Amino acid sequence: MLEITFEDDYDTAAFLHLLRNADLNRHIKIHETAGKIGIEKTHSSVSIQTYILPILTRFFTECKEDEYMLSVIEGDYYFLDRDEQQQILQLAHSIMEGELEGLPLNQDDTPREYYIMQELKTICLEENAFSIRSFMTFRLGKYYERLRGYVEAAIDEYKMEQEYQTFIQSLRDYVMSKEPMLDHVHIVHDDYFVLWELKYISEREQKKYIDRRFVREHPMYIDSRLLAPLVSIAPRKIDLYTGNREHAMVQTIQNIFQERVRIFSLDSFHPQENILEEHS
Repeated sequence: MLEITFEDDYDTAAFLHLLRNADLNRHIKIHETAGKIGIEKTHSSVSIQTYILPILTRFFTECKEDEYMLSVIEGDYYFLDRDEQQQILQLAHSIMEGELEGLPLNQDDTPREYYIMQELKTICLEENAFSIRSFMTFRLGKYYERLRGYVEAAIDEYKMEQEYQTFIQSLRDYVMSKEPMLDHVHIVHDDYFVLWELKYISEREQKKYIDRRFVREHPMYIDSRLLAPLVSIAPRKIDLYTGNREHAMVQTIQNIFQERVRIFSLDSFHPQENILEEHS
């Protein structure tokens, strides 16, 4: 019989839940005691290891993974606020699931579960005792290294998001406090973004619509072709024509100008009707 020892009642109950949901009654018998679960095979030909290895792997990824990552977030990076910890943890999960791309993980495509399963395969899980704590302490170095990579990437992403929100708020405050240079502007997004009111005037004239001082204060973020003049003009109304409402710049303009922005489909843009008549 294999005897698995757990750290606490919560872990014992969590593993037992996974075990029972696996529907292995025909192959194994389960014996419960305080802090321990005994697993006995129902026939000599049954391999306990075959059935238990994937369940143990699920236990570590589903029940212990967040616990470890939160300990890194708090203990190594000193994020003590619970809300911040949860936001970083959610970002880490998004990275794991491939929902966030282009992050500097410097890792190969090996599934993190692989590192757990490889270590479990080196242990006989047919008989004897198996300690969850000992296995986590001495056997999961590569797995923890992978998790730490996710956490570090998530923290970088979190800090970037915080900087972005601060940046957006500064632009929003600027727009709200400024008298508009033009009341109503139109933005056309096809392959690139065009502020239509400035499209046919000279570059020298365009520069008159840019607050150079404000741009100097935001050199890393301000796009000189669109965002700099748009924020400097601070229009009361913006009609934005695009075929991609999820584009990052579309989202940024909406975040800055909020209710001042109206989004239209690209094919609904008609210059003669929308602009020339309005400014005639």
